Amino acid sequence: MSLNQERVAMITGGNSGIGFATATKLAAKGYLVLLASRNQQASSQAIARIHDLYPQAVVESIPLDLSSFVSVRACAAAFNARGLPLHVLINNAGGSVPGKQASFTMDGFEMTFGTNHLGHFLLTNLLLDVLKGSAPARVITVSSELHNPDYAKGPLADFDYDNLKGEKYYHPQVFYRNSKLANVWFAYELQRRLSGSGVTSNAVCPGFVPAAIAARRNSPLEQFFYSQVMARMPFARSLEQASTSYMVAATDPAFEGVGGKFIVDGKEKASSKDSYDEVKARRLWERSVEWCGLG
Repeated sequence: MSLNQERVAMITGGNSGIGFATATKLAAKGYLVLLASRNQQASSQAIARIHDLYPQAVVESIPLDLSSFVSVRACAAAFNARGLPLHVLINNAGGSVPGKQASFTMDGFEMTFGTNHLGHFLLTNLLLDVLKGSAPARVITVSSELHNPDYAKGPLADFDYDNLKGEKYYHPQVFYRNSKLANVWFAYELQRRLSGSGVTSNAVCPGFVPAAIAARRNSPLEQFFYSQVMARMPFARSLEQASTSYMVAATDPAFEGVGGKFIVDGKEKASSKDSYDEVKARRLWERSVEWCGLG
């Protein structure tokens, strides 16, 4: 790999699902693509699949466990030591943790919030200097319309600082939606802090993608349900559609220099009323700095 590689992209969780589909498209466009993920065996297999399609692609793996601040710091340090530029960072990995009881990261935070928000918050901040030095550059943080009470059905986001670890109650859907609200707050606050730097920050919703959910299920019945039944629903999105939305945010000239947006199906859309509250976004940022030990 040459240090003169023209464009460099890192995508968390890039070895499967929407992340893999996006990594493949970035590689096809000539990016040096870094798959940042926990499972290095899966990443090796993903790289082989990309090379089967595009033999000249430059794709590498870098270890990252978003549920461990030590791992996040090691990932950022390993990348920064390479002396590479970074033009696109896609904070894609994450999901929800099923069950009636909260589970926790290695640093003691509820797993969904810790992985979806805090891991990406820390990683992005540790890579900010290289992003600024590579400008124009883009940060894309994956959220979901489920953070929006005007869109979602079922239990709504309930962002309570006294219940972020399940001290009062735990409901997996509520905690997932909390994390997705946090993702939008983070994306918008990051954009405000990056003003004038040449780096932009946007949030993206890939939509409901049954194929991506099926890939994370161990039960053959659940795999069949999502990949064969739910995939046929009119509101479902394919991996191709979802990854195209990521690519619009990451590479489309229409979003060059444009930040602080919520992008759905490749187009700007309003996020929830709460997501535009700058006081709440700033509070989350400041608390996240403390929690992640950024000082």
